[in-house]
Amino acid sequence: MAEQKLKIVIVGASAAGLTAAQEARKVSADAEITLISEEQHLPYHRPSLTELIGDETVEKRANFYLQKEEWFAQQKIRLLRGLKATAVDREKRTVTLSDGTRLPYDRLILAVGSKPFVPMAGVLEKENVFAVRTLDDARKVSKCANAAKSAVIIGGGLLGMEAANALLKKKLAVHIIELADRALPMQLDPEGSQFFGKIIATQGIFFHLSAQTDRIAGEKRATAVTLKSGEDIPADMVIFSIGVRANIELAQTIGLTVNRGIVVNENMETSVPGIYACGDCAEFGRGVQLWMPAVKQGTVAGVNAAGGTAQFKPDDYPAMLKVFGTQVYSVGDVGRDPDPSVYSTLRSDDETSNIYRKLYLRDGKLVGGILIGDIKRAGALSKGIAVALDAAGAAELLK
Repeated sequence: MAEQKLKIVIVGASAAGLTAAQEARKVSADAEITLISEEQHLPYHRPSLTELIGDETVEKRANFYLQKEEWFAQQKIRLLRGLKATAVDREKRTVTLSDGTRLPYDRLILAVGSKPFVPMAGVLEKENVFAVRTLDDARKVSKCANAAKSAVIIGGGLLGMEAANALLKKKLAVHIIELADRALPMQLDPEGSQFFGKIIATQGIFFHLSAQTDRIAGEKRATAVTLKSGEDIPADMVIFSIGVRANIELAQTIGLTVNRGIVVNENMETSVPGIYACGDCAEFGRGVQLWMPAVKQGTVAGVNAAGGTAQFKPDDYPAMLKVFGTQVYSVGDVGRDPDPSVYSTLRSDDETSNIYRKLYLRDGKLVGGILIGDIKRAGALSKGIAVALDAAGAAELLK
């Protein structure tokens, strides 16, 4: 009697899911691997979506789609598109899809991602209000922007800044509403935020700090955003960019342990043996919704699901931004401790060239750094943090 082949079902086909499929195949040449995607498109580079808003040619780049159709056939990975996993039977080990199909599995990997956080009910039903998470979302925003003259972006984080930069390319008047009292408070220290804010101001972006949205005026279409202060900001389109929330609904129906995300161990295994989670939906310590850790988690989940051995080790992932004619690189601890006296800093500025460089040391060792304008030493900075450079070594990074 022929030996049964290991059946691996992966729900979600973005960074984590696709990587899990790739790595599982490397471990097992014989496993039956099925990859399920809710989207009709081939897996694509999701971080490029905000850039696509301002430049439709992004979709035509050679590396936008992560793999070609024939690759899946060559790797013997079955890709099911336009289908959603609606239920999982833990006892029978089956996954039910939105078309009624039931797929048997020996190992299940949940790479179901996250969804944009939109705290105002019903606003996305307005035809010119958006939250960008998929390729179809980005296409709709780009099309709307072609006919618009003004836009309001709610949320001034990394993605909000990228969206503003994209719309600026289309000559829109852009307003950014930010709840915090400064730009990029998660990535920059107060001085860096002030420096970056001056660059934003020269681009004609209207930046509203310490501002909170009260409501969005208009019935079928948004016409303005009203702030808690009472100020009305007219808008031909509105984009929400205030973070994401892990998709945990399917995991909850299965009975997996969930918190903000699906709780996993260092093997990316959930509270139920044989079921793994990775990417935006997974939580290992502090949940991080970024492309790089999603790929690393997908690698670990795929290897272990196929019978190999791998462990996920969290890292301090850098924040990178290229907008408004400048670049930002922030990595490590750039003043997170509420007691500033625990740090010593090294700083080098050139305001005429819009260059800001600041390094943070703790107990005499390099722990973080911010580069604005000139990021040539970004790689060296990250390596310096990894090896805990002393003050003398850190100073060399500013030369």
